[in-house]
Amino acid sequence: MIPDWIVTLLHTGVSVMVGTRDESLMPECTRAWGIHVAADRGTITILLAETFAGKTLDNLRANGMLAVTCTRPTDHLTCQLKGRVRNIKPVMSAERELSRRWHRDFSAELGACGVSSTLSEGWIVEPTVAIDITVTEVFDQTPGPGAGSKVSP
Repeated sequence: MIPDWIVTLLHTGVSVMVGTRDESLMPECTRAWGIHVAADRGTITILLAETFAGKTLDNLRANGMLAVTCTRPTDHLTCQLKGRVRNIKPVMSAERELSRRWHRDFSAELGACGVSSTLSEGWIVEPTVAIDITVTEVFDQTPGPGAGSKVSP
């Protein structure tokens, strides 16, 4: 489901924002601390910190729907993945290593944009929850004339 160029993008230190909504359609947004595309290319895993993502986790447990928007800071290449939660579980050692790799890559992206490593290191936290998601739709959200177009594999 997820095409090659987006898989490559998602593994390059992208900013990962997670959007959900509650039962009254009130939106909620939080930052994820890593993302991984599974071998089947139809599943992704994102990592959240419970201290920041409490309302997001409540929304995911209530309705399971979310949109994950990923942007590479150096060129603003952006995609959005919509889907449904398959599993919410505690972060294990493999996910911690994924988050550390993402952290290094994201810090390097920010550094290339002029953000000091001291600043970027100071606000990135350890994730505590891994969310496995079945991707149902993929969109190119890169600014420009094609923004918002649905992407097919």
